[in-house]
Amino acid sequence: MTGSSTNMNRAMERSLEQQWIDRYRADHDALAAASAPALNAPRKAALEAFERLGIPAKGSGNGDRYHYTDLRAAFAGEYRRATEAAAPKGSSTGLDCPGHRIELSNGFCREARLYRLDNGVMYGSLAAAAQEEPQLVARYYGELTQSEEDAFSALAAMWALDGVFIYVPAGVKEPLPFVIESELGDGRDLLSVYARHLYIFERGSAAQVVLHHRSDGDASSLSCQTREVVVDEEAHAEMVEVYQLGPQAVSVSGSYVRQAGNSRFESLSVSLSGSLLRHNLVASLDGRGVENHMNGVMLAGGTETFDYATDIRHRVPDGSSHEQFKSIAAGDGTAVFSGRIYVAPDAQRTNAYQQNNALLLTPGAHVDTKPQLEIYADDVKCSHGATVGQLDPEAIYYMRQRGLSLDEARRLQMYGFVREVLDKTRIEGLAETLDRLAEDKIDRL
Repeated sequence: MTGSSTNMNRAMERSLEQQWIDRYRADHDALAAASAPALNAPRKAALEAFERLGIPAKGSGNGDRYHYTDLRAAFAGEYRRATEAAAPKGSSTGLDCPGHRIELSNGFCREARLYRLDNGVMYGSLAAAAQEEPQLVARYYGELTQSEEDAFSALAAMWALDGVFIYVPAGVKEPLPFVIESELGDGRDLLSVYARHLYIFERGSAAQVVLHHRSDGDASSLSCQTREVVVDEEAHAEMVEVYQLGPQAVSVSGSYVRQAGNSRFESLSVSLSGSLLRHNLVASLDGRGVENHMNGVMLAGGTETFDYATDIRHRVPDGSSHEQFKSIAAGDGTAVFSGRIYVAPDAQRTNAYQQNNALLLTPGAHVDTKPQLEIYADDVKCSHGATVGQLDPEAIYYMRQRGLSLDEARRLQMYGFVREVLDKTRIEGLAETLDRLAEDKIDRL
């Protein structure tokens, strides 16, 4: 009986993948007809990868990347696939940030066009770019994800019809940031959203990108999106990503960055709300003199789960990386950080730093943290660390002696804890907005 029960459980587990495979095969012809060849090219290989990998189960059987969070439960619903942008809402709740604005709704650009600036910059719909610039898109699309053994990246490649495309040509320093307002949901339950995004920063260019993910209401939704970022030699790119999703919204995303020599890439991820937010952040440092800064903040309350898995890969000598994530968990909220720094055998003189700090506010809150170093070179300077603690009672006592209430003292300490990371952005005026959003969330923890 034990063997029969085990086989039955395995069959039931596998049936979840088969449901997704059957849905994709039913949609395949419509997807192919609606897409340019560049977007269709990786679909077959992506399906094969998903069939081989399956949706990872929670636990050590899938290594460190999917050890802590149960993602299978999030994929168990009878989801409807988004086939177009939702009707626009009457008022905007976007970030107060000037720039080149792109409105994304359920994985589709509201303006299905490619904008062109006088300096050669192009931005807008990936689907439009694949039609108008097929050689440029085909050169990069899928290049950074095809070697990744990841089921969710495969799902995004299977279903995506659109996304955001940004191209900054060699030597161009674009003064205004690209501001992407991404809405999720259509007011009804069990909506699934897929998108692929491609950002190309050529040699010696510079640009900034701001992404704001938001959803309204209590409808359940599932978003599966993948971003590829190419940072060429001596280019400088900065990306800030903010999540404000509804209480039944699930987001599973991946960012894959490749840096060439003497380039600099800075990222800041801020998770403020959502049922389950899972992020894979991968950076491949492929040239000498590369500099990477990867930072994040998680503020999880209620029953929210925020999970970041980072992977910084030093492949050549003379590269540096600096990684700092801070999280606060309250109520029954969960914050997860699993980070790896890999140093290849020939990557001598690597300088890498990784730090994760977390605060637990309530008995029901939960934090998992696992910073890791995997070093195969001997002439390196690498360090990592993690702390999980509570608010400092002595600091709270000190503030109360100076007239602050207990709640005010607690809020001030939490705000100071995360502000160090939030203020790392160089985008004009954005740090103040992030501070305000963090304060609002902290008030509700």
